[in-house]
Amino acid sequence: MWLGEIMALGCALTWAIAVLLFRDIGPIDARGLNLFKNAAAVVLLAITMLVMGRHIDWNRSALDWLLLSGSAVLGITIGDSLFFAGLQRIGANLAAITDCVYAPIVVGLSVLVLHEPVTHGLLLGAPLVALGLVVVTWHKPGGVPIDRLGVAYAIGGVLATAVGIVMAKPVLEKSDLIEATTVRLAVAAVTLIPIQALTGRLRASLALFKPQPLWRKMLPAVVVGPYISMLLWLGGLKYAPVSRAALLNQMATVFLLLLSRFVGGETVPKRRWVGAMLALSGALCVLVG
Repeated sequence: MWLGEIMALGCALTWAIAVLLFRDIGPIDARGLNLFKNAAAVVLLAITMLVMGRHIDWNRSALDWLLLSGSAVLGITIGDSLFFAGLQRIGANLAAITDCVYAPIVVGLSVLVLHEPVTHGLLLGAPLVALGLVVVTWHKPGGVPIDRLGVAYAIGGVLATAVGIVMAKPVLEKSDLIEATTVRLAVAAVTLIPIQALTGRLRASLALFKPQPLWRKMLPAVVVGPYISMLLWLGGLKYAPVSRAALLNQMATVFLLLLSRFVGGETVPKRRWVGAMLALSGALCVLVG
């Protein structure tokens, strides 16, 4: 009965852990990291499918293939690359705040794309989220400036992820969870290869696939992030109402701030806690309303 809600909340916790693990990898090419984590997760998922006797659904319609593949390119190929680029510039606790735009965007897109009614919660919550982001990114003259480009990267990544999941929702409802997750990650990995080739970074990206000490940080991040967290995320959206799943997913903001402060050792200024609460309150208003 509560499978979807439990999976959505588990996703929030595992994604917060994964963000810290990815942050600790260091300043490597964001798209190269994205390619490695997608490819490694596909291998893990393929093994899972083999063990559980699952198969790729080659009989889905052309439209479903287009929606699932398009959601992968937008949400993972582009979205994750932007988010990793932002994460490397702004750190985990500030990235946690930018993630607050996810829920209002999902709800807003459901109004525009799925023609759901505009609620009072959306009208109240969206400005709260915007205000929270302003509080987070504001700094006193002479203080340590916020990397606004990094913030823009992170928000762009969240936006792409939200649009991608709205695209995939109709297909997820009639697909096997593990199979759909595998397909999305495989498409994302394949589409990153020509992008890296065109930008001259393919060789450096492929070098990450050679066994090396860096794997001690990369592999745990892959297992917790695109493998476990992705399954829990899509499972929450598949087995629970979108609004409820998105609300529980948004708890990643709180988990990440707490973990970055007490586990990662990051200093979290008071205004970021205030901004986080404003943005999270906005997300709650949108979803509960």
